[in-house]
Amino acid sequence: MNRKRFVDSYLKKVFRVIKNYRLVEKKDKIFVAVSGGKDSTAALFSLKKFIEETTIDCELKVFHINFDLPVWKDVEKVIKKQAELAKVETVVIHLKDFGISLEEIAKKVRRPICSCCGVIKRYLMNKIPREMGATKIATGHNMDDFIVFFFKNLLSQKFEWIAKFKPLLPSTHPKMLCKIRPLFEVSRDENEKFCKILKIPFVREDVCPYSYIKYGLDKNREKWYQTIDGIEKWNRNFKISMIRAIEKMSNYFRQPPEEIKTCLKCGEPSSQEVCGFCKILMESKEKI
Repeated sequence: MNRKRFVDSYLKKVFRVIKNYRLVEKKDKIFVAVSGGKDSTAALFSLKKFIEETTIDCELKVFHINFDLPVWKDVEKVIKKQAELAKVETVVIHLKDFGISLEEIAKKVRRPICSCCGVIKRYLMNKIPREMGATKIATGHNMDDFIVFFFKNLLSQKFEWIAKFKPLLPSTHPKMLCKIRPLFEVSRDENEKFCKILKIPFVREDVCPYSYIKYGLDKNREKWYQTIDGIEKWNRNFKISMIRAIEKMSNYFRQPPEEIKTCLKCGEPSSQEVCGFCKILMESKEKI
């Protein structure tokens, strides 16, 4: 397949998901959470091209969380270049502005650093864009991610999480943004090829010094990706058939009803009296 045909085919698949699940609507203000990597980059430019081609009246912004580690200066430069090419506004926030230090968290908090990072990102990705008027937050989660998540949750019998494996997650609380996943039916490799063909700069490796994958601490996840890639080689269209089956299956699962409270510390939605973000913040400031 030549380059133009690939890009056309890629966008056709992404646009199909956007249209079928109404991920982009009139008057939307969508913040695209970008890390600098190929997946979030592909999500940004796919959404931009959809908006341009359909001339839908909505707003798109780049949203990035700078972790204030030395290498993040270079990451931020890449992201600003991406935003410049896409001709969209960039919103960058720094963890230090919220009194957060990954070094302190790694030393003091009694949970894996990557788990803490996930809590922090989800909190800020919801709070900051919402306060800036966002209606939706878009992420670069792709087809491979959801297939791997599905099998891991199936084996651990966490069936309720399968209810979230779909392109659109509506808001369930006035302070929770609607989440959209435009790359639901495209793979990691397709995202990388899309960026390379269009000559869009992206961060090509895991740059976080605390990353489990970088230090071989999460080899199982990479093995899962290799496994589904292997199945795709001898069973053509395995991935697309699987992801569509997962999306249909998600409708048969429901997460147990959960009371959404208001965090006593910050006032954000939480399942506990004090949200995970505030707990991490408090633990990281405790004296050893």
